[in-house]
Amino acid sequence: MFYEGRKIDPASDWQGANVCVEVSEDGTMQCFDSDTESNKFLAAHAPTAQARAGARQALAGVEQVRPAVAEQAVSAPSATAKTAAVKGYSPCPSSYVCLWQDADYAGRRLQWPTYSESKTRHLDQYSPSFQDKASSAFVNRPQRGVEVYDFRTGLPDPHLFLGAGYSLYPSFKKIDYTYGGSWNDRADAIKF
Repeated sequence: MFYEGRKIDPASDWQGANVCVEVSEDGTMQCFDSDTESNKFLAAHAPTAQARAGARQALAGVEQVRPAVAEQAVSAPSATAKTAAVKGYSPCPSSYVCLWQDADYAGRRLQWPTYSESKTRHLDQYSPSFQDKASSAFVNRPQRGVEVYDFRTGLPDPHLFLGAGYSLYPSFKKIDYTYGGSWNDRADAIKF
């Protein structure tokens, strides 16, 4: 992980950054203070043409989500909740998968571009604040869903499938977990 031109230790709590984005297929992450900073960088340096285009659209203020998109795996939210959610998830550029530390697309965010082949990333490599801490997600692409894994000792590893098609997941607390409770704060890895 890199922040302000220097390599940082993921265990350092990101040294003030709010958004960390994968900028190379080898898993290299670049961290930024704001969405605008990250999108400016990605417009020129994202690892795929599709990801660069998504960042340019985000900078231009182009709507990232089709208006008819429904929130997935949760009950229908109120109009007020929908308005709040739109403000939170909109910084996730088109063709990216974004994972937030808090519910309702709040807190620190990790994001990965769409590659031609799927990739798996272990969330402990980004910071202790993301292993077992993810609470909301947005799959901002039309195809290829995402799998989130929770590694268990002595039990099968549960996985949560997050569908493609511009799918929103505002709160993992509302998604049932295999062994009881919810998926909130359980993600150990993501396959995108």
